[in-house]
Amino acid sequence: MKEILLTINHVYFLFGTTMYVGVLWALKFFWFPTWHKLTPANYYDQFAPQTLAATKFFTVVVPLMFLSVIIMAISEWKTKLRWLPIAAFLTLSAATFVGAGKILPINKLLREGVTDQARLTELMTKWIDLNEFRFWSLTVLWLLVVYYFVAKGNLPRAIREKQP
Repeated sequence: MKEILLTINHVYFLFGTTMYVGVLWALKFFWFPTWHKLTPANYYDQFAPQTLAATKFFTVVVPLMFLSVIIMAISEWKTKLRWLPIAAFLTLSAATFVGAGKILPINKLLREGVTDQARLTELMTKWIDLNEFRFWSLTVLWLLVVYYFVAKGNLPRAIREKQP
């Protein structure tokens, strides 16, 4: 039963990490590469509902990810992989600190309404720069988690054994 619960825990952490990094990759490459064309007249509908929905979703997912990675660290404490959940915890902490401490206040200001183009450009520039940090930190987090699953399952050996 312990193995099943740990598997569910670890897979949840993979799910959360994949969702989180996926949003940042989509943000960078699909949603806001032309953010500089946003104006006070058109930014709200393209920005506010999406960031509010993401905030609500990740307000549930991220705290559970912290719990999950702590459980992962405890389960790996006496193994050679103990460094991975520690690094994952630190990386998730950095992304969360920037998100909650720096980005959410900007989201709030933008949801309240900005009527000045210079102010909108200033806020969006900060927002994009901060999300660039989260893009890279969450990409590192995802790579750590993928490495964990590959190493834990000894995927190269398993693939080699399946070869004819």
